[in-house]
Amino acid sequence: MTTAIAPVPDPLTVAMTGAGFVVPLHAAGWRQVGATVVGIASRTRARAEEQARAHGIPAVFDALEEMLDATRPTVLDICSPPEAHLAAVEAAAARGIHVICQKPVAPGLGEALAIRSAARQAGIRCMVHENFRFRPWYREIRRLLDAGTIGRPFYARSDGRMGGTVPTAAHPDTPWSLARQPFMASAPRLLILESVIHQIDVCRYLFGDPTSVFARACRVGDRTAGEDLASLSMDFAGVIAMVERSYGSRGYPDPPMASELLTVEGDRGALFLGRDGRIRAEIDHPGERRTLIPDLDLTDAYPRSYADTIGHFADALRAGTAFETDIDDNLKTLDATLAAYRSWETGEAVRLPTIALEAQP
Repeated sequence: MTTAIAPVPDPLTVAMTGAGFVVPLHAAGWRQVGATVVGIASRTRARAEEQARAHGIPAVFDALEEMLDATRPTVLDICSPPEAHLAAVEAAAARGIHVICQKPVAPGLGEALAIRSAARQAGIRCMVHENFRFRPWYREIRRLLDAGTIGRPFYARSDGRMGGTVPTAAHPDTPWSLARQPFMASAPRLLILESVIHQIDVCRYLFGDPTSVFARACRVGDRTAGEDLASLSMDFAGVIAMVERSYGSRGYPDPPMASELLTVEGDRGALFLGRDGRIRAEIDHPGERRTLIPDLDLTDAYPRSYADTIGHFADALRAGTAFETDIDDNLKTLDATLAAYRSWETGEAVRLPTIALEAQP
């Protein structure tokens, strides 16, 4: 029996924890949905104060619990590192505060399951902020697939490459990705957990849940502790998918890249997504050969994807409807992501899911 979800009435008030580069994108999203950010907490107070000044956040706190007790928000927006997510969710759950949490939701399945358990026991709602699937081109590709535009898909390739962790002509001193997110230099698990996880989630959104993953990865440059190139072969329900990403590849357009390249082949044609977010559908079967180019509004697509993710959260919270990327759904993305590391380490394909996620408390 499905438990009814109670709508959450306005006004929505939000407290934020973490003061990194996503805070401006989240703050803009909350403004767009008519919510009020009432406080920000970070172990780096100077950064929190800077974010508060820039985005009109009225109160800055050193401690998360102090902020939650002082502001009593409707929602806690977790923008802190993954290692801090479980404690933040537990603090929110203890106070009956709903949660939206940046990906990855946790560094391991144990912590992610504990997050789900804390949310369930407290009766709070928990969604993972997975913004790639909310980019306009992936929403349109899903619409085209659902409409049968290219028939039954059987193959996909998602590939994103740039010089992000290695010096290039445009960034000869500090590589672009390391200047943007300095933590990347010391992260022992880097590209798969930080970025390929997005592509895995997009493939789940488009094709359903994967049944296996085989992964290879390596460290191209000498500026990072973790891998900066990864190649995954994944099986979905009737779809073979190659998922690749590299931040150690020179000779490509300077970052940032708006989108990965994506090809989806079906039994009536193929879909092609360019780095600029433009889609081309080629319908090709006996009796019909034509090209379809959807007219998409790509204005500010990157920040819009954050705002649209938050918009979905706010709409579902207010209406009492399901989150597209709730903790139950995102556990499947995390499971596949962590299984890629296991495959890389063992040299063997890993069957998915690795545990019976629905049977866990």
